[in-house]
Amino acid sequence: MVWKICLFLFLAISYSDGHVPSGPLFESMKEHISKLQREFNTSQPDVAEGGAIFRTHLKNALWSQAHERKILLAQMISKYWDLLTNLNSTQNPKDVRSLVEVLQVYKESYSESLKKAKDLIEIAKLPMDNVKIQRKAITEFYDVMLEVNKEEVKRKRRSRRHNPSIPMRYKPNPRG
Repeated sequence: MVWKICLFLFLAISYSDGHVPSGPLFESMKEHISKLQREFNTSQPDVAEGGAIFRTHLKNALWSQAHERKILLAQMISKYWDLLTNLNSTQNPKDVRSLVEVLQVYKESYSESLKKAKDLIEIAKLPMDNVKIQRKAITEFYDVMLEVNKEEVKRKRRSRRHNPSIPMRYKPNPRG
């Protein structure tokens, strides 16, 4: 099950870049994943307990825009890379090594999105009960709210352009 998710992740990454994976590289990757599935007994019923790990996030409508999906996929790539590089007892070290090499290529192409994901994680882990952090946060509060306001104004402008039912104010043309 986990390795099916890995295969799904590779497909999602490739589709998000606009090209469909094909050729011997993809076929060998599929083969390596199948060998790992057999080794890890992913067909056992206990693997399905608790639901999917990554697919639920990929199917979530919150991650529908391409640039947002890249952040999510970058984090997933990083997790799979961690998983495969930390596997000690495997009967197929050659398969793992091949998958790590493919993941490394994806990891490099998604490095900017991974940095964005790490920024989000870093912000989420801020200890807001720490007095020093609270003081710093209050110092930056107005600047952050200015950015929020800028984004809201941009969003409203975009929605007005795309929704003709919202009347736009008449702006006289100064050129006549």
